[in-house]
Amino acid sequence: MRSFPRQLQLVGEILVSCGLVVLLFMAYMYWGTAERTASAQRGFARELQGEWASPQTGLVALADPGTVAIGRPFALIRIPRFGRNWQFAIVQGTGLPQLALGPGHVPGTALPGQLGNFAVAGHRVTAGNPFWSLPSLRRGDLVDVLTGAGTYIYRIVGRPVLVSPADSAMLAPVPGQPGAAPHRRLITLITCDPAWTGTSRVIATGVLVRAQPRAAAGGGR
Repeated sequence: MRSFPRQLQLVGEILVSCGLVVLLFMAYMYWGTAERTASAQRGFARELQGEWASPQTGLVALADPGTVAIGRPFALIRIPRFGRNWQFAIVQGTGLPQLALGPGHVPGTALPGQLGNFAVAGHRVTAGNPFWSLPSLRRGDLVDVLTGAGTYIYRIVGRPVLVSPADSAMLAPVPGQPGAAPHRRLITLITCDPAWTGTSRVIATGVLVRAQPRAAAGGGR
């Protein structure tokens, strides 16, 4: 009978140890990956600003999605509701290696300013938590996308919606209507919900309301 308290103590120690491991893992996922992403993002921002210093740079890349290499940055995204300093470079692709660096453009969807649906996915947590606040977007919020050709300003058209991870219809040129011919220039922002499990997807959609050529945009706001 004396061994029973010892067994309880052992179980308690194991549970405490497991709890510490989980906490350390969550801390790394939240803060540790953020520093790695921040370093990559700083490099991307410098790279894009250098490329955009040439008047013609970026125009060819934005004419055809196939000319943008996987993992390479081609635009900056700013969402004022997320804070004055909130900015991320968008890379091409949405695989784990790409999303570890920041928001990624869904291959096969339109590019900024093009007719159809420009779809961008990002992590809710980890990798700098770029889309942590995506569910807080509201009708009328602005999304600025800066490219070598200019700045494209989208306005959110409604509250974010929840869909199944298997629902690819929201990536269609007309979100939710596969096969329909597009007549607007849209942006779709995608992240996971709930934040740590990702059993659903949060989708926010916006429509292009203004395009500023680079000469007029002056590099963005």
